[in-house]
Amino acid sequence: MKKIICLLLAIALLGAASASLFACSTTPRSEILKLYMPGEYIDEDIFETFESWYKEQTGKNVTVKIETFEAVENIQLAVEGSKSDYDLLCPSDYMVEYLIKKNLVLPFDTEIVGTINDTVFKAEYVELAKTYDPTLAYAVPYMYGTLGIVYDKSKTQKEITSWESLFGTEFSGKCSIKDSMRDAYAAACLYNARTTLSGLTGAAQKSAVQAVFEDTTADTVGKAKNTLLSIKSTKGNVWDVDNVKFEMAANKSNVAVALMWSCDAGYVMNDYEDMDGKEHAGNRNLWYVVPDEGGNVYIDNFVINKYAKNVDAANYFLKFLCRKDIAIQNSEWAGAISCVKEAYDELYDNYVVDEDGMFENTPVGWKEMFLETMFPSAETLNRCGVMKDLGDGKTRVTTMWSQIQ
Repeated sequence: MKKIICLLLAIALLGAASASLFACSTTPRSEILKLYMPGEYIDEDIFETFESWYKEQTGKNVTVKIETFEAVENIQLAVEGSKSDYDLLCPSDYMVEYLIKKNLVLPFDTEIVGTINDTVFKAEYVELAKTYDPTLAYAVPYMYGTLGIVYDKSKTQKEITSWESLFGTEFSGKCSIKDSMRDAYAAACLYNARTTLSGLTGAAQKSAVQAVFEDTTADTVGKAKNTLLSIKSTKGNVWDVDNVKFEMAANKSNVAVALMWSCDAGYVMNDYEDMDGKEHAGNRNLWYVVPDEGGNVYIDNFVINKYAKNVDAANYFLKFLCRKDIAIQNSEWAGAISCVKEAYDELYDNYVVDEDGMFENTPVGWKEMFLETMFPSAETLNRCGVMKDLGDGKTRVTTMWSQIQ
């Protein structure tokens, strides 16, 4: 009887699989829009809305499919290595620069999408976009953020303002470094350059911080390696990507200072859902800062893959993402802030008004800190560099990272 049941089950599964394959084979590739992007970074509820809107705009049918990755470098492997036919990719700034250099992306259609300008997008992020897409012809800005330090003030018992708290002797508690080559390397380099960067303001500060991000000489890489190894060798310090933010939010970690993206910081300082979908109150003891010496500002973008099979739908999806309502919906889902100007302004106003009472009974200065985390001021952005394609220095940095790991 068991054998019969197993046989019948196998036949049923095979039939289901065949039906699935048949269904896929009957859908023309021209009616599928394939996205390749980080997980949990877009509200998939918008896909059905787009499919209806696209039908209204063009008279054509389309179905959105998404595949996710954990690291931006997966884009390079998929496109340059495998020539995968994803229509839209979601790379960070430095990867956009690389893809353009390698002729792996197509310019978007300005007749459909429009142009990248300060009427549609926040002016400061249009200027930043020029650092990796000089002609503003390939990348449509999606979300932005900064790289800095999250600290638990109930553990540090003081305000944190410097990379010294993470790499030096300012704080003797446990720390967390992101298990991410570029982020860890950038933070270590900023710490090592702290004497040079100290006291700078204005254009001189911005230029000096950016120079740190573009320095991949053997001496700089070697010093960064020693700095990171010193952190790794200290008992109790944590190398992590996502878990530590939830543990700090729930006050279940002895980590007091952590390298973290602003979107993750804002996510767990605010009320949030964990990986199991459970609701939690945010930890109002957590604070975020871009250190005085400098930090990183990043922009994640959408670009059209060179090997795309549905370029038409890709362009319309880029236009769709720039709608105010869609940009707000994605921002609220992802916990990051859109570069779309109207969405940015409305999200900011909503936080300031605080209809949900998020800032009630919070410590003095916490609301201002949170707003600065999510909507960094010109002063903060001035001391933030943009990650660039490492070019000839990539091998040195990658080798250093592999030796640390």
